[in-house]
Amino acid sequence: MVRFLPFLISLALSVYALFSCIQTPDEDVPHLPKLVWIVLIVFVPFVGPIVWLLMLRAQLGRRDRAVRQPKPPTRPVAPDDDPDFLKSLDRFRDPRTTVKPPEPPKDPEPESSSEPDEKPEPKKPKKPQKPQDENTSSEPDDGKA
Repeated sequence: MVRFLPFLISLALSVYALFSCIQTPDEDVPHLPKLVWIVLIVFVPFVGPIVWLLMLRAQLGRRDRAVRQPKPPTRPVAPDDDPDFLKSLDRFRDPRTTVKPPEPPKDPEPESSSEPDEKPEPKKPKKPQKPQDENTSSEPDDGKA
């Protein structure tokens, strides 16, 4: 049985390489015409199929590297990076939970006066009001008397 092993390996390798050569399009056959490769695979055991497989692999590898170029992404990858998607979510937001920035106070228009040197009077700070009731205190009532 062991003496048939090299013959079986050669046969299997030749059959695989022969089918590979036949199915390969003519423009993808490396260096030699397809008919020459078939003759080499059939009549030169071990060497013919191995050379065919190595040359085909190198040819396809070079072609794939030349053809493949990285494509720039046409759209953002994640939805949170897509401004159109984020704008579409605005209609689902609850206005009661949306935090809006405070509006800046509006400056009153300065009154036109005949005397430009006149300065407005500064506002007086309000005095804190005293509690009206003696029982009122600033301490919280926790129910313990």
